[in-house]
Amino acid sequence: MQKNDNLFTGLSELERKNILDRCAQRTVKSRAVIVSQGSTGRDMFIVRSGSLKVSVLSDEGKEISFVVLRENDYFGELSMIDGRRRSATVTAIENSELLVLSQADYQKLLEQHPHTAIQFLTRMLLTLANRLRATDELYQDSVFLDVSARLAKFLLAAPAITSDTESGPVSLDIQLSQYELGTLVNASRESVNKQLKDWETQGIIDVKKGKIKLLDIDELRIKAVGL
Repeated sequence: MQKNDNLFTGLSELERKNILDRCAQRTVKSRAVIVSQGSTGRDMFIVRSGSLKVSVLSDEGKEISFVVLRENDYFGELSMIDGRRRSATVTAIENSELLVLSQADYQKLLEQHPHTAIQFLTRMLLTLANRLRATDELYQDSVFLDVSARLAKFLLAAPAITSDTESGPVSLDIQLSQYELGTLVNASRESVNKQLKDWETQGIIDVKKGKIKLLDIDELRIKAVGL
């Protein structure tokens, strides 16, 4: 699913250029860690292509992922603004292209193009509010929904779903391991593996080489509400 709302929504072409001209380009390989929870750094990152996951590690060593980042998503903005340590780890799921905006370059943007810098910051704050709501929803799901419902809900909301025909099955344009799926829906790899196999047997999904195809979306919608 393509997002209609992103960091550059509402900005003029000139404002976008003012921002992008101050960004450096960076290529990262699949499974590379871009920032680590607890590390220092004042850069923020904008995703040009590829996909990345945002996760945290509990005191007990359990990894929980919050979101998959795609084109025009961003991360690292809090450390760029306040200089505090990174609150999460961001890892590339596949080879990805990033734009990097340093705190020093944002300060230059603020000095030279204050209106653009303020508009950019406003977009970040609005997106941050949406992320907080999504985190609240994730917490509620982990309390009130079982693994089956949480997994179905994630598959239905997964980014970049494509389909060859309007009425045919749809494929998720993202490849996640069962461990990664588990961290995203707060479940063990074993639980995710069992659920995926059950749904394959029922003809609800098809999994080949890590790619998931949704065969029966109506049934997944039923399962996503816990029925």
